[in-house]
Amino acid sequence: MENKSTTNKIPSKLLDGFLSLKGYTQVKSPKRELSGFAKVLAGGRVVGVNREKPFPDRMLASGFTQLLEDVNSTSEDVNRLVLDMVVTNLQAGVNLLGKQEVALAKMGGRLSEMALLYNKSRHSSNYDPRLQEKFEDTRLELRCIARETFDHTALFSNGPSKPIVVVTPSHSSYWERFYIDRCNLGSSGLVAIDSGKVVPMADGLLLDWECFSRAFDEWRYLCAINLLQKSLIQAKREYFSHKLKSFDDGQPWFAPPFPSARSKTTSPHWYN
Repeated sequence: MENKSTTNKIPSKLLDGFLSLKGYTQVKSPKRELSGFAKVLAGGRVVGVNREKPFPDRMLASGFTQLLEDVNSTSEDVNRLVLDMVVTNLQAGVNLLGKQEVALAKMGGRLSEMALLYNKSRHSSNYDPRLQEKFEDTRLELRCIARETFDHTALFSNGPSKPIVVVTPSHSSYWERFYIDRCNLGSSGLVAIDSGKVVPMADGLLLDWECFSRAFDEWRYLCAINLLQKSLIQAKREYFSHKLKSFDDGQPWFAPPFPSARSKTTSPHWYN
């Protein structure tokens, strides 16, 4: 009698990793299209990427190369300027994520108010049009929060968008890039809330509790992403602030060489 294999199916992620180790060619999924313009944290500001500029001017601060030439800097001067600018850019990233965190907290409050109005409309024998008016007023506040900016750059997007990049030195041999996401409000639950209604006689989609439940799940996910990114950028800022203080106290530190125009920085995270 023929024996049949009873081996469990290998999870796809483990199988992909095994194939990569064995040298097999894997078919990569196409990259999704991202809206918006590529931006970086440079000079403590959120600025657009000018790919014609050298790496220091593009990713650290505008005019950084000229500054080094004007002061006829020694190697020690260059290393300190690099540390100082890296800390400045990371601090700007912390400030951006902090403002995004506050905006997300405000959004959670407005979503809770809208959910309360929905519950009142469901438990009312006759639908009160004033509930819809209050719902729309609260939704207008939610839309205003969604338009908040940091340094003239939107904190939120309606769909996948290009992130904001900040670069840091790593091990005195290469540069790493870290991505700061603009929270995507284009998910199904949040979109439904933005176009829905809580009383039948109003215009739009009549919402149910599943819509609110999904919207809260999506909001919590955005809060978690914000918290993770803020923790990462804060840790990097504290690390390089300590390096800067140690450097001023006499401990040597050497910046990695600046990449050429054609070379790329590395990313320590798959989503970066």
